[in-house]
Parts: sequence; structure tokens; C-alpha cells
Amino acid sequence: MKMYPALFLSVSFFMLASCATTNYEAFESRTNAVVHGQGGTESETNGMAIWDAGEPPRDFIILGFINDDRPGGLIPMAELKGDIVKKARAVGGDAVILIHSDSQVAGYYSTATANAYASGNSATAYGTSVSMPLMHHSSRFAVIKFVQ
Repeated sequence: MKMYPALFLSVSFFMLASCATTNYEAFESRTNAVVHGQGGTESETNGMAIWDAGEPPRDFIILGFINDDRPGGLIPMAELKGDIVKKARAVGGDAVILIHSDSQVAGYYSTATANAYASGNSATAYGTSVSMPLMHHSSRFAVIKFVQ
């Protein structure tokens, strides 16, 4: 039975994509302390602002925090912001602020094949190998509600 490394890698990435965990933690305080935002940079995903650096330049309260852990491949990372926005909307958030984002190498996937042919006094040999880092990404976002 012949193993196809590219097929194995593709299936592995699709399986890892489903391993993302996105959890919400409600923020509790004695008062709904209003934060007076000073400004920053933002991007938009599915109609919701994601503040990548800084905070919105207006008043808001913190509803809670979203913790996200996922593999760092192309497919899981492409879904990160959409998953965050979906979770923030579900709890009534108007926007999110990125607090922490970190990626690290969790290991390596390596595969190799080799072939050799001999005929009479001549021989031919060749091989291929693939080695890829397996990444892990974790991030934390604050879910906020704007004060009117």
C-alpha cells in the first residue's frame, strides 16, 4: 500500500481545523465601570470591529473575555476572526479588543520516501522528504458594549 504524503497532510489539516476551542468568560464587577477609550487601530470582520492595537475612541463597558486555542495552520487561522465575532455577537457584544495573541511551534511533521533501482552494473536512487512545523495559536479578546 502506497502512502501519499500530500493527501495525508490535507486530511490532517482538515481534522486539526475542528480542534479549535473558543470559550467565553463573563466579566463581573461591583459596578459597570465605563472605560474611556483613547483610540487605536481596527479591522472589520463580518460587520464587527476588531481592535488590533489600542481601543475604540469612545466609552464602553467590558462584558467578558474570549479565550481561543487552535492549531496554527492556514485553515484554522483563517477562521479565527469569524469565530471570535460569532461568539461576541452571541453574548451581546458590539466589538472586540485583542488583548493577547501568541503562536508557538508544538512539534514537527516529517515524512520521506526513497526508491532505488538496480539493473546490471548501474543503480539509481532518489528520495523526497517533507518536514513541516505544527503550530499552536492562542489568543484572548475583550468583548465590549458601547455606552450610548
